[in-house]
Amino acid sequence: MKKNSLKSRILRNIILSLFMLFFIPITAQVKEDVSISGTILDQTGNPLPGVSVVIEGTNSGTISDVNGLFSIKAPTGTTLTLSFIGMESVTYRVTSPVNDLSITMVDQLTSLDVIVVTGYSSEKKKDLTGAVSVVDVDMIQKAGTPNVLQSLQGTTPGVNIITDGAPGGGNTQIRIRGMSTVNSNQPLYVIDGVPTTENMSSINPNDIESLQVLKDASSASIYGARAANGVIVITTKKGKQGKLNIEFVASSSLQTIAKTFDVLSADQWGQAYFAAQKNDGTTVGHPFYGYESESNPVQFLDADNLVPYSNTDWQNEIYSSSWNQKYALTISNGTEKGSMLFSTSYVNQDGLIDQSFYKRFSARLNSTFNIFDKVTIGENLMLAQWTDRGVTTQDDRGVTYNAMRQHPAIPVKDLNGDYTNPLTIASSDIANPVHELYNNRDDKNQSWRIFGNAFIEIKPIKDLSIKSNIGIEHVQFFTNDFTRKLQTSDINSVYRGYGQGDTWTWTNTAMYGKQLNDHNFNILLGTEAIAYKYEGLSGSGQGYSFDDENFMVLDAASGVRSSGGGITEWGLYSLFGKANYNFKDKYLVSATLRRDATSRLSSDNNSGVFPAFTGAWRITEEDFFPQTNWLSYLKLRAGWGVNGNTDIDNYVIYSTYVNDAASGISINTTGSPDLKWETTTQTNLGLDMGLFNNSLNITFDYYTKNTEDMLTIPPVLASAGQNAARWTNTGNMENKGFELNIGYNSKMYGDFSWAANVNVSKYKNKLVKLNNLVNYTGGDIRNMEGQPIGVFYGYVTDGIFQNEEEVRNHADQQGKGIGRIKYMDLDNNGFINDDDRTVIGDPNPDLTCGLNLDLNYKKFTLSAFFSSELGFDIFNTTKRQLDFMTYGPVATNRGISVLDAWSPTNTGATVPALTLLNTNNETRASTYFIEDGSYVKLKFLRLNYKFDSSILEKLNLGALSLYVQAENLFTITDYSGLDPEIAPFGGSLRGVDNAPYPISRNFIMGVNIKF
Repeated sequence: MKKNSLKSRILRNIILSLFMLFFIPITAQVKEDVSISGTILDQTGNPLPGVSVVIEGTNSGTISDVNGLFSIKAPTGTTLTLSFIGMESVTYRVTSPVNDLSITMVDQLTSLDVIVVTGYSSEKKKDLTGAVSVVDVDMIQKAGTPNVLQSLQGTTPGVNIITDGAPGGGNTQIRIRGMSTVNSNQPLYVIDGVPTTENMSSINPNDIESLQVLKDASSASIYGARAANGVIVITTKKGKQGKLNIEFVASSSLQTIAKTFDVLSADQWGQAYFAAQKNDGTTVGHPFYGYESESNPVQFLDADNLVPYSNTDWQNEIYSSSWNQKYALTISNGTEKGSMLFSTSYVNQDGLIDQSFYKRFSARLNSTFNIFDKVTIGENLMLAQWTDRGVTTQDDRGVTYNAMRQHPAIPVKDLNGDYTNPLTIASSDIANPVHELYNNRDDKNQSWRIFGNAFIEIKPIKDLSIKSNIGIEHVQFFTNDFTRKLQTSDINSVYRGYGQGDTWTWTNTAMYGKQLNDHNFNILLGTEAIAYKYEGLSGSGQGYSFDDENFMVLDAASGVRSSGGGITEWGLYSLFGKANYNFKDKYLVSATLRRDATSRLSSDNNSGVFPAFTGAWRITEEDFFPQTNWLSYLKLRAGWGVNGNTDIDNYVIYSTYVNDAASGISINTTGSPDLKWETTTQTNLGLDMGLFNNSLNITFDYYTKNTEDMLTIPPVLASAGQNAARWTNTGNMENKGFELNIGYNSKMYGDFSWAANVNVSKYKNKLVKLNNLVNYTGGDIRNMEGQPIGVFYGYVTDGIFQNEEEVRNHADQQGKGIGRIKYMDLDNNGFINDDDRTVIGDPNPDLTCGLNLDLNYKKFTLSAFFSSELGFDIFNTTKRQLDFMTYGPVATNRGISVLDAWSPTNTGATVPALTLLNTNNETRASTYFIEDGSYVKLKFLRLNYKFDSSILEKLNLGALSLYVQAENLFTITDYSGLDPEIAPFGGSLRGVDNAPYPISRNFIMGVNIKF
């Protein structure tokens, strides 16, 4: 959307003010030095030698002696910081001389002691027996995106996320340990104990306290039928006991286009077109460039002299830089009787493409109350409202594709100020993309989401906790879609749709835990009932006298009107239990059992039982294991489990019919009453290791993941009768892979320390069986037995014919000739035909990697995050338009690459000779369009500064930090397209470049204030 100058001035003043606050030195009055001395003790009362005692903000300090004694002189009003490896740092405010100070330091909470929320319960990370990744929440906060899923990209091994640059991050796909099925592979989300599969774009990232990813069946099986694709568990923040806490976070970012397609100028287009005609041996000439032997552009493109010959950069016309804002406010407090947290956030994100935007407002209220000694009640409630306007991308009729290929000689508007019409000017049905965007200026999607839960927890006796939790999710949307005229013959129309979905979840659990000497166990039993209902209605009208938003209402339509609507429901009832046993903190075992019953299957098959077993051996706790500093922690894990899946239409067990006025009643789909659960079985072997007092931590997992009785729809054998489309249990799929995570936190080197985390993962997917009728589905992009999901299928190219001898000696290939692409005769039958096609590419990466670095010096922290995918293929369909003048309408633009096309004097070219005749069918799917998509990308570089406590005291603040950040600064890749990080195509397929919404390069400045 176009930006007004007032907003720009306001934002500029804010930025200047922040810079002034950051750079202008703050002077303090001279303070008197006083003497501070005392003893430093550990938790057991023993003296601590070697503790560093430093005056904050300076290099002045001392170290405690063998008796824990220290003495230092420091100015009044300053702060002493005491630090020691393995201990929590302590600060002491200097106000007056002290000679008998006693300070106790406590052991530092290591990453192994972190409490992890898993299935309906929580446990220490060191006690985990399954494959669970604990996500660093700081990484979520650092990411500039308002979408939680996008912020996870590259941070967690085994989690693959692909996205585009659309505002709000709505076109984001997440896969945990590859693909389990040919159906939906979306994971289950559990937020404060309430499961959901809705988009996470409405969640405020600042509200998240912790986030875990349950990756294997042994950890996720407690969620049963909905956990085959993994589970992401989110816990939101709560108020903490103490004083009132207020936190305000604000950021402003400049969003810019990182790269555009390199296309021909208007003059270059004429040169290329004439060269193609000469190669074809046809008479040269074009209405825009005259009919002489060489291109000679005309002055006007139309007979009325209203459309001057131009040199339009259409991509520049649809893209514009934009300023985006994010604000979040959190207020919390807590006492022994309870806690309260209120938060609110606002996101305003304008897209790179004009007219596209995303705006979101959200609010949250979390509270708990200890009404009696043994009774606690509470609630977590989120309200979110967002509005967005999207544009069609990742499509050869999308606005990004049209801007790339619209003819550069055509201006955006004619001399009368009207939008130009390529159909009448150039006989091209490729619309003016700027006109398209303007016509969509009133399109809008408005959505609301209410999500939350209320619970009561009772502890009737020691070690027993009984909890009842009711969750609610209400999602509604309202869509306005205006289709205005591009051609005078077009019929304008309007579509309006409304829908709402409601989910109720009632969960009841009982948890009993007991420790008897060296034996520690806990047992969880529970029930869960889920009911979902969706209602939708829509209406459309055609034929309006005016294209005004206020006039284009349904009642004003003079042409065809239509309406529709429907209701759909499903339910799930579950019983589950889990038992954990721990002996001497050495041997840990866990068993889980869940029974799910779904309304989507018939009564004979609607229930499924899903077991899981895990075990772990903490070797470093054994008496025989030597106590060493270099190996401080070692645990082996093993797990096995089964998950189910019925993510299919709600009424597939029943036959459905349609009633047509002309043909009467006919069958639409054939019911499948014998359908049963799709099941996924996983085996996981893992290792957790801590080195050098756990400053270096390593986690490794190897897994196999096999899906049986996969739910598929075989091809319809006939258009009606009992052969109509029908679901069956016929498919099998397997995945195997490994995950490695290495984290390091250095000791303090004076004022400097650093930390790093690297993760590497790999999965290998194979479709073992599709169904009993066919062994593949699709065309150029296929699901084939024996191959990974979504492989590319086509011809193998073998260079370009260089001379007549090569042409004569090659197989019979229609359209072959000098300067044309040569295709390989794979079956050696002397003919190039469909039988010579084969698998030519795999979009699944060999390795997915992430690297996070933090460099700390005094109050500065420099953070960098790199993400990478290696060894995957991209089907670059944009090369059909850019490299070949035979693709699409003739009067559309091409890439600069055609100027280096093959010719008798340029035989080393990779682009074949220019032609307007598609006799060789060179835009067919082939290895010409398959490229290596491997990349390494600097996702963000961030510099953060935390203000000194002396300044905070003057400002009466608890904390203040400023940061500047740059995102997507560079990408290392050999891929020729705009970006190898490509959003899903056709809903779920990855690795197909059809001009998606480009990922932006962002420059951010932000502030974090705590009162």
